[in-house]
Amino acid sequence: MHIRIIAVAAFLFAVAPGTAAFAADALASTLEKVSKDQIAAFNREDAAATLSFAYTKSPAYDTAKSELPALFEESDARAEQIGFQYVGHDDELAYARVKVKVTAADAPDFQGNVVDSLMIFHQEGGSWKVFDSYLLGSQLVP
Repeated sequence: MHIRIIAVAAFLFAVAPGTAAFAADALASTLEKVSKDQIAAFNREDAAATLSFAYTKSPAYDTAKSELPALFEESDARAEQIGFQYVGHDDELAYARVKVKVTAADAPDFQGNVVDSLMIFHQEGGSWKVFDSYLLGSQLVP
């Protein structure tokens, strides 16, 4: 009996870390897709699609909703995700470090700038959405 319990426990402990790693990998892939899809919508200058990847109760949602159309009219900015590192999650939020390169064809002094941020994701309606981001650093390339 004791040998059976030890064997089962050994099996569970051997499987559990792999299962947790697989779950973390799956979540990381999901979050990276949310980030990339939001950037793709931004590059199409589609405000509604860009906002569809944002958590509607986010502290910055209303500001983004009101300012995004004007930004698209005033600038030809393009973004490219150049880095994504899953950080972790708790019972409510998930975190990733995201680096985005931003250029604007209509602004020669604004080429190849990199924004490094900690993105926070929250589920809404069963889907992960961008809740907020905190600037970790930026590299402004003249």
